[in-house]
Amino acid sequence: MATLGLNPSRIEFEERGVELDGRRRRFETLRSLGAERLDDAPDAVIVRVWHRCNNYFHGNPYRRWFNRLEKVLNAIDVSYFGDTACHLDLSQWATNPTWKDLSPTAREHLIAGDADFLRMQLRLGRIRLLLLNGHAVLTAFQTVLGGRLVQEKESVTDRSVTARVYTGRIGDVQMIGWSTNLQSSFGVTNLFQTRLSDTIRRLRDRALA
Repeated sequence: MATLGLNPSRIEFEERGVELDGRRRRFETLRSLGAERLDDAPDAVIVRVWHRCNNYFHGNPYRRWFNRLEKVLNAIDVSYFGDTACHLDLSQWATNPTWKDLSPTAREHLIAGDADFLRMQLRLGRIRLLLLNGHAVLTAFQTVLGGRLVQEKESVTDRSVTARVYTGRIGDVQMIGWSTNLQSSFGVTNLFQTRLSDTIRRLRDRALA
């Protein structure tokens, strides 16, 4: 199983303009690798990049962001930290300013540039279920990757928050998405996450039966 977001936060690489290092480091950078570029870097350098990505959740993950999705994953019996779920992004690039402050043209360029890479991950990664978190991810996924999503009759509601729920398929991968971003939307409660988890479980069981 995998979750899908827009792009990494720059907090994955730095805090207050200072690059994370030592035990706080989350990903390799050109500086940490001692390299000027990656396209012609030695195999040993590329292995270090791969190893850091592959073991992200056993290092210093950005828990303030991932813990909300982890609650949903746990409710359907998978976990980032138990190596039964992973996270993918539409774009591989952290940005400053953040995604919402980029121009529409810049966003489209970033997603289009990595679309083939994401298709390869979905094709070769043995992923059966992909969870799409938030309206922006749903829209970009359909527009750029051509994934077709259908709105389900049921929605998830708690107080002032209502999420529309969508399902679809791209290749052999079943998709379930919701319109409310769990990290950035105001009013997301524990009860909302529980109801969303219950809905995802039902849709997953129906799709994978």
